Amino acid sequence: MSLKIIKTSDGSDTIFNSELNESYHSLHGSINESNVVYIQNGLEFYLNQNKKNNIKILEVGFGTGLNFLLTYIFIERRKEKISYHTLEPFPLPNNIIEKLNYIKKVGDQYNKIFKSSHSILPGIINDMGKKIDFLKSKISLEEINLSEKYDIIFFDAFAPSKQPSIWEKKNLEKIYACMRDGSILVTYCSSGQFKRDLKHIGFKVDVLPGPKGKKEMVRAIK
Repeated sequence: MSLKIIKTSDGSDTIFNSELNESYHSLHGSINESNVVYIQNGLEFYLNQNKKNNIKILEVGFGTGLNFLLTYIFIERRKEKISYHTLEPFPLPNNIIEKLNYIKKVGDQYNKIFKSSHSILPGIINDMGKKIDFLKSKISLEEINLSEKYDIIFFDAFAPSKQPSIWEKKNLEKIYACMRDGSILVTYCSSGQFKRDLKHIGFKVDVLPGPKGKKEMVRAIK
C-alpha cells in the first residue's frame, strides 16, 4: 500500500491511501468523525437505550485503531464491560502507526493501550484492562465465519465507491444474522443503495446528521 499521514482540520491525523485515492477518515477531523459516528451515535446511544452490563462490538475495518481507542476512553468512565472484535485483513505497518498523533490528542496514559491494540497477535482474545477484552482477526468480512451475536456494529470500511465488495448485500445479510434483536449498526456512509439494501434486509434505518463536513450518517437497528 502507498500510505501517507495527513493532518485533518481538528488537528488529528489520518492516512491517505494513494492506490485507492481515499483517506481513512474525514479530512474535517478524524477524532471528531469517530466520536460522532461510532461513540455518540453508536456506543453511547446503545447504552442509553439498553441496560446491559456486557456489550459485544464487531468492527469492520480496524484501520488506525482510532475507534477502539475512543471506545476504551469512553467505557473506562462507566460500569459496563465490552468485548471488542475487529476485522482487519491489511494491518498498517509500524512505521505509520508510530507517527500517528492520537496519543498527543487524548493523553499519554493511553499510549500503552493504543500500541497494544496494534501489536497483539490476531486470533487471540486479550484483556485490555478491567473494562475491555479485545480480539483482532486478520481476515475480511467476506471471508470470515461469524458465530457470535453482537450488540453494536462499527461499519468502517472504505467507501462503496472505493471498496464495493464489502458493501454488497450478502455481506450486510451476514452482519444482520450475527446481530441480536435491538442491535445497531453505525457507519459514516449514507449512500442510497446502501440504505435500500439495509431496509430490504429488515433493518430500521435512521438517517442522522453526520459529523462536520458530512451531511448524513446512518444508524440501522435490527
